[in-house]
Amino acid sequence: MNCVVVGAGNAGRPVARILNHVGNNVRITDSKNLKEFPEKVQETLIKMEKEGVNLQLGLETPDFSGVDSVYVSPVIPKKTPVMEKITSNIENNELKLISNEDVSDIINDQIGIDIIGTTGTVGKTSTTHAISEIFKNAGYNVWMCSSRMGNLLSETIIDGIVKGLPQENDIAVLEIPHGTLGIMFKVHLKVAVLTNIYIDHLDEFEDSMEKYAARKRMISCSSDLLVAGAPCRKYIDDLKDTVFYCFNEPEFTSEISNVQGSNSDNTSKKSETPEYENSKCQVSGYFENGTLGLKYNLEGVPHVSCNESGEIKAPFKPFGYYLENSIGAATAALCYGLDEKSIEKGLSKFNGVPGRLEYVGDYKGRDVYLDPSHVIEGFIKTLSLFPDRNLIVLVENFDTANSRDKQKLGEVVARYANVMICSAYNETMDRLERHIIPETFKGVKDPNILKTVIPKDTYFYILTYVSWIKSWYLFPKNINIICW
Repeated sequence: MNCVVVGAGNAGRPVARILNHVGNNVRITDSKNLKEFPEKVQETLIKMEKEGVNLQLGLETPDFSGVDSVYVSPVIPKKTPVMEKITSNIENNELKLISNEDVSDIINDQIGIDIIGTTGTVGKTSTTHAISEIFKNAGYNVWMCSSRMGNLLSETIIDGIVKGLPQENDIAVLEIPHGTLGIMFKVHLKVAVLTNIYIDHLDEFEDSMEKYAARKRMISCSSDLLVAGAPCRKYIDDLKDTVFYCFNEPEFTSEISNVQGSNSDNTSKKSETPEYENSKCQVSGYFENGTLGLKYNLEGVPHVSCNESGEIKAPFKPFGYYLENSIGAATAALCYGLDEKSIEKGLSKFNGVPGRLEYVGDYKGRDVYLDPSHVIEGFIKTLSLFPDRNLIVLVENFDTANSRDKQKLGEVVARYANVMICSAYNETMDRLERHIIPETFKGVKDPNILKTVIPKDTYFYILTYVSWIKSWYLFPKNINIICW
């Protein structure tokens, strides 16, 4: 095919690259010139040009001469002269529209090995890494793609295909965010994992939670088996043969005892999923005395011919949300067909993911953790791990490319923090957004909480700044600094 991809943004680039990789003549067009794109995007476009993609940038009107097929990025407004021309050419059979379904079929053909794919609002990355660790310890060569390798997973996955990584490995373990699902919903997954569905990204879905949930459900379209966390039930209860997992201890000695620097003797936590919901789960997990365990009953589940029922126990180092996410990872491995011993070995070797509830170190007696939570539920899960601690919470700009509820963030953090430090720097968009500061602090009702601001999201400067806060002497060394 002689193809043109309209739009060199996040949706268009991976499509142009995979079309070029399979032997098509591809040009990509955009009204922006090269220098108007972020530096990393410029590097990607230049790499694509070296691979054979024809860059036609800085053009208001694409050149359709000699073209028989077109892919249009979803962000291109429908009521524009360009779209009117494309629609007219398609109606007159002068152009064939390349759909996301077409792209998904191409990606599927190019991978050619078993795939376990993970989506959800939060927990995707840690679940993906836990699955990968389990399979590596079972002797598999694993091609893993996660947000640790790049914010745009569709580009990361396409890059792996171009480099031939599927041919070098036995299994693919892929993190698939909602955007990437748009061009991968027909990729055959041996097991699909849906961690949870919370309110987020609604500005991309006409403020409709129903439409957002529908996008997440797409991971089940071509999967042999769907594994889902119990919080997903209300959105997917109509999907047959789903295997639900949960962290099914209504009350247990908190994993806070694993937190370095903790001296809490009596802490407990309630499961976020009601007990009656957990009782419906085929896999339920628990954590006791440094051991992560799960009991499972998969009898009658299609595509599961072994591991019908039993119990797994493994020594486990990470804490917090890693417990529930690792239960999900173990469930995926069980449904795939791994034996209990291999799963136990993988769980015992899993040490978490850098930057995810990571213990950074002891700063003059103050324990510092780094966590990337970006939805309210994530903040609550993390901060509730430190009920008996004095907390200094350093929050970067809560918005990325999406606008979020800053006032609610301030309200939640204020429930736990003694000091709250907020940055206006939006790392994703590379700009200062000063308006987010008063919006965030508006949610803080307690007048005794110290609120302050730093100009930019640089943790070195944050920690330096913390060291000379005038009220620093008020806080004993029994303190945690939580960075987002």
